[in-house]
Amino acid sequence: YQDILDTGISDLGLKRVRLIINRLDGDVIDWGKTEFSIDPSHDDWITSIADNSVMITFILSFRDDALGGEGREHHPRFRTEEEIQRYLDYVRFIVQHFRGRVQTFEIWNEPNIGDSAQWIEVDDYINLVRRAVPVIRQEYPEARIQVGSTTYLREQESQEYLFSILGSDIMPLVNVVSWHPMFGTSPEYHAEYYYEYPSIVKEIKDLASAHGFEGEYEADEVMWYSVEGTDWDGWSHRYADTIAAKYVARGIVVHLGMDIAVTVDGVSPDLAVPFRTVRNLCTIMAGAKPTSLPVEIDADATSMTSYSFALPNGDKLLALWTDGIAVDDDPGVEATVT
Repeated sequence: YQDILDTGISDLGLKRVRLIINRLDGDVIDWGKTEFSIDPSHDDWITSIADNSVMITFILSFRDDALGGEGREHHPRFRTEEEIQRYLDYVRFIVQHFRGRVQTFEIWNEPNIGDSAQWIEVDDYINLVRRAVPVIRQEYPEARIQVGSTTYLREQESQEYLFSILGSDIMPLVNVVSWHPMFGTSPEYHAEYYYEYPSIVKEIKDLASAHGFEGEYEADEVMWYSVEGTDWDGWSHRYADTIAAKYVARGIVVHLGMDIAVTVDGVSPDLAVPFRTVRNLCTIMAGAKPTSLPVEIDADATSMTSYSFALPNGDKLLALWTDGIAVDDDPGVEATVT
């Protein structure tokens, strides 16, 4: 855990970390341990992250041993009052324990994955949030509560699930809305979604605010895997090291430019170029806030994207790039920026 803190968090200069200590996957679960306990090594690790002034989001997933352990059937969760009450007991236990060290508590991860231990039908998810919020507020009034966290937003089902949440009455109760936007997405793969994404984000914000939401938006698990990465099961496109880094840079800046917090996945010191890219952006973008800066770009490129930011010292920052298929050795284009 100390290695993760030293090389994966501190060396990157990350400002926030999203984590879980209670996975639902059977192959990584110690079924002999109750969920109502915290391993001392986990406890110390989270304290170390907090001591480094990194904001922590804790995912409140709960396998619920009362459902029958590893061999339980995959069925929609939280359809009975008994199961809801067991979850609320767990939420209370975790929030009490980590109060003051964890700033944000996320109610579940990817609840829209059907036929899995994560699956919660959307109406039941909304009800679960409605029930969990008062418990969290009672134990930790200052806590931020995060909802959504739906799967790859390119999937129509994921969009529909998220939009059902955004159009519900829980929006004024929570502080953060999140989703998982990009898994290897690029103009080369899933180009239509890649270019449509900013307009989808606008729909998300418009719908949430129309239903009383006044909090923060967060894009989680943003990733472009390098071919040098490990444990690939074929579900995400792979890129050469430098190309992956370029897409990582675009993904981070696009979200920050739309005033959306972002967390990345799949970046490690073993992948030198993507790692350095994230670290450099953590430095460059520290304290940067999106701003409206009138910009004209005259360039010999069919697609050019730019975002402007205000820095804490009053300076302005402009990020711009040719928004086509990234290549390893890009000669660039001439451009006049006004």
